[in-house]
This record gives sequence, C-alpha cells and structure tokens, in this order.
Amino acid sequence: MTTMERAGATVTCLAVCLALVFGPSRAEAQERDQAEEAHALEVRRADALRLGAERNPFVAEARRPLPAVSALGSASKTPLSYAPRAQVSAGRREGAFGSGLEISGSVFQDLSIHGLGSARTAVSSSMGRATRSELERVRLDGASAAAIAWVDLLEAQELVRLRALAYADAQDIARVAKARVGRGVSLPVEGAVADSEVGTAEIANRDAEGMTFEASARLNFALGEVPNVPVVARGDLYAIAEVPARERPPTREHPATMAAHSRVDLAAADVKLARAYGSPPLGVGVTFAREGQGEQVFLGTLSVPLPVLDPSRFETSRQKVYLSAAEATETRVRAQVAHDLALAEHERLHTREVQAALRTRVVDSLREAVRLARSSYDAGTADMTSLLIVRQRLVAAEEQLARASAEVQRADIRYGTATGTLLDEAAR
Repeated sequence: MTTMERAGATVTCLAVCLALVFGPSRAEAQERDQAEEAHALEVRRADALRLGAERNPFVAEARRPLPAVSALGSASKTPLSYAPRAQVSAGRREGAFGSGLEISGSVFQDLSIHGLGSARTAVSSSMGRATRSELERVRLDGASAAAIAWVDLLEAQELVRLRALAYADAQDIARVAKARVGRGVSLPVEGAVADSEVGTAEIANRDAEGMTFEASARLNFALGEVPNVPVVARGDLYAIAEVPARERPPTREHPATMAAHSRVDLAAADVKLARAYGSPPLGVGVTFAREGQGEQVFLGTLSVPLPVLDPSRFETSRQKVYLSAAEATETRVRAQVAHDLALAEHERLHTREVQAALRTRVVDSLREAVRLARSSYDAGTADMTSLLIVRQRLVAAEEQLARASAEVQRADIRYGTATGTLLDEAAR
C-alpha cells in the first residue's frame, strides 16, 4: 500500500467515525428542531422593539417605583409642614390670698422660615420627572437590546441555513467522488477527502446550532419571556434600507441626557429640602390660664430662632456633594451621547460599504467560480482540489456576507439608539 493509499484509508476511517457519531443524532436533532419551531414564538423586528421597550426586565425594574412616586406626590401636598402641638397643665395653688385649682392650656404651631412645604413639593415633582425620564431611557435601552438580540438570532439562523446547504453540497460532492473512485477515474484518497469535507460541514452546522441557542436565550431575556421558551426570528437579514437624509437631532433631546438633567434637578431640590429641614422654625402659639384665685389669663407666644449658627449647614453641604456629582454625570452623558452619535453615523455608512463590496465583488464571483469548477469536476476534466478550494472560499465568503449584513442591521439599531428615535419606531 502506497503512502497516498494509507492516507486515504485513514481519512476514510475518520469520516466513517464522524458519520457514526453525528449521523443518527443529526436526524433526531432536525426532528426536534422542527417540532420546537412549530410551537415557537415568532418575533419580527417591530415585535422585538415593542416588546423590548415594554417587557424587558430592566424596564420592569424602572417602572416599579412609579406608584410610590405618585404616593409621594400626594404626601407632599399637606397644608402644614409641622404638626401643631398642645400642652395642658393642671394643679392646685395654695397661698396667702386663698387656694384653688389652677389650669392652663397652650397651642403651638411651628412655621418654616425657608419654605419646607414648597421644598417637599419640589422634591416630589423632581423625583417624578427623574423616575419617568429614567424609565424612558431604560425603555430605549430595552428596545435596543431586544433588537440587537433579534439580529443575533436572525444571523445565527442564517448561518445554520448556509451551513446546512454546505453540508448537503458536501454530501453531493462525496457521492460523485465515490462514484469516480469506483470507476477507477480517481484515487481513493479523493473519496476520503470528500468524506472529511462532509464531516467538517457537519461539525460547522452543529456549531451554528449552538450559536442559535445562545442568541435565542438572549432574545428571550430581552423580551422578558420565560427562559427556554422557543423563539424564532422572522425577517430578511439581507434587506438593507437606504440611508435616509436626516437632520441631526439636538443632543439634549436624547432620553439619556434628559434623565441625567432630571437627576440634577432632583439633587438641587434635595439641597433646598435639606436647608428647609435643618433650619429652626418660627414658632407661634396661644395660652389660656385660669389661676387658683379665679383670674383668667390669655397669652400669645412668638418663638424666633437666634442667628447664632446654621444647623442645616452639614446636611446642606452633604446634599451639595450629590448635586456636584449629578452635574458631572450630566456633562459626561452629554459627551457620551455626542460620541455615540458620531460613531453611529459613521458605522451606518461603513457597514453598508463592506456589505456591498462582499456581495458584488466577492460572493458573486466565487459563486461563478464554484459553478465552473463543479462543471469541470462533473465532466471529469478537473480534479477535486480546485473545486474544494473555491467551494471553501465561497462558504467562508457567504458566512462573511451574512455577518456583514447583520452588522448593517445592528448599525441601524445603534443609530436609532444614539439619536433616541428607536422608540418612535417601536411605537409604530
């Protein structure tokens, strides 16, 4: 036996082992996948945007405080900032001029000098705006995460389709190769190499199925679905829309900057509330007394804090630290939004250029090369080497085109996220 024949026998044994390992389970996996797909949740891009904006777990978390914020608003609307106080004293007076029961009663009311009631109302309003603006920011992120996960699943499904076609094509080539070996036209090594191509295609297909499971799990989470619910992405991965001419929106309109600004307003309101809470109130009151000899006394009381020290200084200073941090965060968020927008604008155009070049200059040419090589191989005028080389390049190029098309889809989603317009698409 020659070296080439021994190599061919070794590769043949490897191919047979791969077929024994993957062959029976492959049919079972296909039946299982078909059964799951029949009961799967079908999700389109619009569904992913809508459900991500409404049911994403982070959206549910951000929506949770809304009832408490509403209750806070009601609690802030009180006619008095401090509760009135009453004091009653009773006793018996003994003296040279007689004795008798003595009783007195007083009512006191504290009044805020720095507007505690209005400060509470301002904090309540600011917290409501901050909570709602944060919810809008999270809804945008939820829609974006769900849409990206949808593209990931659509890409994985396309890779499964491409690799299934490559697997079927490898099997077809293997049948031709074995027939040629049987007729004595080709060496046995050619059939063994063809069998190894079948095994390689099978393994690649299994890998794509694993990618599909992971992408499906991510989409499940982004949509707020129960784990392990079968999900299928519906849509055309290669449907690339033209870039419309859009006016660049102001950065301040972005939900992220609005949320950051509302947190600054809330921190500023907290500073005023700390000042109002910590400052001593102005006290007023009235007193009625009946003395032991029967005399009656009416008194008015006014209590004014002395400007010796400021009890609110520490708490006010502490809240100003949070205010400074919130202002710095707003500055950083505005810069981040501007950066993301500039990057997204470039990415939309760049990914389209790459996808178009792959489609027209690489994939189309390789498909023609495979057609010519296959015709020559079937006619017996060429060996398998040239066919396998161009076929492997085509398989890689088609997968690269699928990934490039997915990047175009992701770039559009990131652009919608950067401009804050993705929620408009989700609402349609």
